[in-house]
Amino acid sequence: MQILAIDTASPRPAVSLLAGGALFEETLPSDRRSSEALLPAIARVLAAAKTRLEDCTRVAVCSGPGSFTGIRIGLATAWGLSRASGVPVEAVSTLECMAEAAAHFPLGPERVAALLDAGRGELVVERFALAAGSRARSLSPAVRVPVGEVAAAASGDPLVELPAGLSGTPAVVPERTPASALALAVARAPRVPSAGPASASYSRPSAAEERHGSS
Repeated sequence: MQILAIDTASPRPAVSLLAGGALFEETLPSDRRSSEALLPAIARVLAAAKTRLEDCTRVAVCSGPGSFTGIRIGLATAWGLSRASGVPVEAVSTLECMAEAAAHFPLGPERVAALLDAGRGELVVERFALAAGSRARSLSPAVRVPVGEVAAAASGDPLVELPAGLSGTPAVVPERTPASALALAVARAPRVPSAGPASASYSRPSAAEERHGSS
């Protein structure tokens, strides 16, 4: 399987291509420049692997939570590449990709709680079960909690966070990027691809939505 994985949502954005059993990766700027860097980075990983987009099995993309702008850029780019090449898209939660990034550690944990910054002193947390040979499985819906309540939300499971120090408590910071973890997970156990443009998962309503009373 050849998997092109795109992550512009997490604090460690990157493009990763799994081809011929090898990973080819390009990191992206963690600011607004990522939109300009994304397509050239995709071109470079394809060139490095000596393959074409049309030869990929999936375009996998982190669908959030994460950066509002980054989520939209990643999903729009993945859908545009799919429309141009005919390669199906599989959208995956950024939190799931972080759990997958922790799963490769030898004798790693059987469960983890992945967390990201939700802004305004809050974190978004989701618990996952990890098992060899299968994808990370969500144990509970993602919840938004104050930083001081993250331990309770994690139910004692080891924390996986990006960036380091986010929770102020001991936590794993994966060496593997969410993009590379995503590519490996989709290759290992692909799911049914998106039938249309994938839905984004935001940690909180936008500022405009909150002003109008959306929850």
